Amino acid sequence: MSLHDVQSTPGLNLLDLELLHNYTTSTANTLHTDPAMKTLWKINVPQLGFQYDFVMRGILALSALHLARYRPEKKELYNSQAMLQHQIGLRQATNALTEINEENCTGVYIFSALTLFFTVATPRKPGDFLLVGDNSIADWLALVKGTSFIVETSPKILFNGSLGPMFSAGRRRYELREKLLAEEAPEDSPLAELHQLINRSTVDRQDVTIYLAAIDSLRKSFVTYPGSGQGPTFEPADVFIWVFEGNHSFLELLRQRTQESLCIFSYFCVSLRRLDSCWWMEGWATHLIARIYHLLDEEHRLWIRWPIEEIGWIPS
Repeated sequence: MSLHDVQSTPGLNLLDLELLHNYTTSTANTLHTDPAMKTLWKINVPQLGFQYDFVMRGILALSALHLARYRPEKKELYNSQAMLQHQIGLRQATNALTEINEENCTGVYIFSALTLFFTVATPRKPGDFLLVGDNSIADWLALVKGTSFIVETSPKILFNGSLGPMFSAGRRRYELREKLLAEEAPEDSPLAELHQLINRSTVDRQDVTIYLAAIDSLRKSFVTYPGSGQGPTFEPADVFIWVFEGNHSFLELLRQRTQESLCIFSYFCVSLRRLDSCWWMEGWATHLIARIYHLLDEEHRLWIRWPIEEIGWIPS
């Protein structure tokens, strides 16, 4: 090789290589509790990243946030790289979503999952409310909900593809939750008292219907909650099932910060608390319950005593 050849050879992007190495050796192991799913996130997802640029950018963005957390001396570098990679990937994935097909649906779906992790792992601001902003539902949630139809319209492709084990495990978990829900008496749920309070005191019956539907959906997260008497291991999917299934009517009431919707949201925070040992979720439960408490009047603060005690937050 001549000197000219050496000088004209493109240099390696060592930062990208560092981020990919960190993802495969460390970050991927933090995204699930099941060993098989850890392997899927470590092996199958990066393989999708080599097929779809936006998936690889989602991987690098999440890895950068992970490194920023544990290497504070380079925090600014990693955080800025995380934002850059995610913004580029988001633009590409959004374009792909408008032209979804059998070839790219798997890539778009896993990018939405990476976006969920990226969102909760991003350093919080004091006013962050996770699911909704001041004017609409959160952008990340809109993307996640926008990809939900992929599962409905392309189930064979997803189940037979590289993410097949993920969807098979999700189906088994869904069947377990449905079985436990059928066995649990509604009055035994931690949500039973809140259900009664809203049903008795809320004047607008149309809103009551929305609130009670949200509570019934939230039971899916609580039916595997430790202490429910049911016994199975609690998994991350048990938390986010409520987010994925939440209807726009409830999210709009939450955006308006109605007292009842805030109380329901506080119970969701109890589920989030179960993931507090995960670096990407740490602190969200206490952050949100504090925000909710200060938005409630004195009467409705009494409604959320159980979530406050479960989370272990002390009002100041």
